[in-house]
Amino acid sequence: MSVNVKALIHWAIYKGYKLRFTRRAAGHAAGVLTTADGVELPFAYDAAEKVIQLPDIHIHINDYGWEVRRESVSQ
Repeated sequence: MSVNVKALIHWAIYKGYKLRFTRRAAGHAAGVLTTADGVELPFAYDAAEKVIQLPDIHIHINDYGWEVRRESVSQ
């Protein structure tokens, strides 16, 4: 069973980002996000919680890919 990444894909399209998946498993996906400026960032996605994990921030999205909340991650 693979992960449903529809909300993640919608979020990336709204932002003008590109996604390259390196791992997809039940409920989780990971890969490299490329911003519109060409910056590459590793990401992980938890489909059950709809949380996009980037190196310095966690972004919570809804079923349609709209951002609901952002949380800074202290390193």
